[in-house]
Amino acid sequence: MTAHRCLAGALALCLLLTPAGAPAAPASSFERLEALWNGIQDYSMTIDAHEVLGDQSAENELHFAFKRPDHARLDILTGLRSGSTIVWGGGDRVTAYMRLFSFFKMHGDARQKDLTSLRGNGILNPNMGDVIACFAAYRDQLREHDGPEIAGKPTDEIELPYHGVECPDDPPADRGTVTLDVLDVDRQSGLVITRKRYEGDAVVERWDMADWRINAGLSDRDLR
Repeated sequence: MTAHRCLAGALALCLLLTPAGAPAAPASSFERLEALWNGIQDYSMTIDAHEVLGDQSAENELHFAFKRPDHARLDILTGLRSGSTIVWGGGDRVTAYMRLFSFFKMHGDARQKDLTSLRGNGILNPNMGDVIACFAAYRDQLREHDGPEIAGKPTDEIELPYHGVECPDDPPADRGTVTLDVLDVDRQSGLVITRKRYEGDAVVERWDMADWRINAGLSDRDLR
């Protein structure tokens, strides 16, 4: 048998032993997160937020609700500006009021100082759809690995190193200072349960997210 026939026979044997239509590679953690988010029309959650800026720190408990494409409500439950509500209906303008005096409303820019946190986070920042879209814009830089166990739940960790990265809703305090953005994703639900932003080795922002309600049928009235 010639060498050519031997090679042809080996190739034929390989084809016979290889199953047709080999399965595609499993989706990455980020691809699964994207796919889940594409099916979400409205959601709400609570956020335990911790921020550090220089020698100052702040703790807030927040409730955030969002309905596609551009309706959101942020209730500040504890911490700085406790008792206030901010409502967004698209664009850069928001309406804010104290819940005990809801008849008195003020209007302003979503990013102005008296409507944002210590580091400048406001109603635009908990929009996880925008966060995921920013990660997607830099998907070639993402790193994935096993995350920490949080409240007894295993997580996948998705990291975005901040090298030439800028997300549209980043507050001024984060620009040029944040070096890493990290999402911890619950393996069972597929939802983000922690977001951490670093300056070097220090966590300067941490959001612990819980009480998720997905596609509950929020109406515009719920977000006033």
